Amino acid sequence: MINNNDLKYVTVREMKEIDRYTIEECGVPASALMENAGKAVAEEVKKIFSEGTVFIFCGYGNNGGDGMVAARYLWQERYQVKVFLVGKPKPFSPETEVNFQALKDLGCPVVSIKSVAELKGIFPTLSLPCLVIDAIFGIGIRGVLDDFYLLLIKKINSLGCPIVAVDIPSGLEGDTGEPLGVAVKATKTVTMGYPKVGFKNPTCQQFLGTLVVADIGLKRPNHLFR
Repeated sequence: MINNNDLKYVTVREMKEIDRYTIEECGVPASALMENAGKAVAEEVKKIFSEGTVFIFCGYGNNGGDGMVAARYLWQERYQVKVFLVGKPKPFSPETEVNFQALKDLGCPVVSIKSVAELKGIFPTLSLPCLVIDAIFGIGIRGVLDDFYLLLIKKINSLGCPIVAVDIPSGLEGDTGEPLGVAVKATKTVTMGYPKVGFKNPTCQQFLGTLVVADIGLKRPNHLFR
């Protein structure tokens, strides 16, 4: 983890530039960053429970890929893991695709939820997990969430168990810290590299829970840290 004295709050634009600089100019593979992020999330889960059932809600973006890496680590350590791939299907990034296939190869259960009707049908059948990992949205989301995600996040919040958010609680806007209609109420947020400026918003505190800043190998572009 990064020393608190070393922290800088970053905007969404700055965070994207840090990612770009790390991958394109410093030669750090995007797959390595995803691996480190997912491992960091799994390590924080292990601090809460040493065993038990973990539900992981993954989107199709790289935030979902981080969640899939966490799922793999926890599955290999004998947690009862179930992954829910949520939203209308779209192509994975190459890194997320690799981790999705790795989960399938391990035999980890992956359930696709694509519509409000499927969402309403699945949730009543679920037993209560020990913990939920929120890996639905990252920092790039804008605008009010549609009905599917509004309902999904409300149902996740209603489970009444600890929630670990990957990078940012889904539904929060990274620069303002305001919910986009609704947001996941995390017990712990594992944010990657740097806290986001929206986290300073007092409104945001009810969603963040305990904030952990994970060092995943991001590099500092000098022009952002003068």
